[in-house]
Amino acid sequence: MSDTPTFKAGQCWRYRTPEGFETSRLVIGAIASFSADRRIICLSVTDAPEREADGTISRVVIPFLALSEGALVATVTSQDEAGPFEPAPAFAAELEAWSNDPRGLTCFTVPFEGSLNLLIAQQMAAIIGTDAA
Repeated sequence: MSDTPTFKAGQCWRYRTPEGFETSRLVIGAIASFSADRRIICLSVTDAPEREADGTISRVVIPFLALSEGALVATVTSQDEAGPFEPAPAFAAELEAWSNDPRGLTCFTVPFEGSLNLLIAQQMAAIIGTDAA
């Protein structure tokens, strides 16, 4: 994206999805603000790919995902149609659990590309300073 987007709860965004999962979307459920320059965007992901134990790929809903605002800017490609949209039904409970986590309000700081496994690998690589791709 050329301009920095303005994120708000209820928005739905497109992102660089894996092939065959172009219907997957990010739905913003809440924004945690700590200062003018530090926000964590809490969202749900629809139609995300997930590898099953037998190796097949299925479509799942990721009810809660917390990304730094910079990671979300690097993730999204365009805003989807006008909303407001509702996050996944389990979002509120997951948001509460995240908010009350004694480890603090952690979030991913790398772009989301449709796969939780890839996101975790890329975050770990970013932490230790290597390339996970």
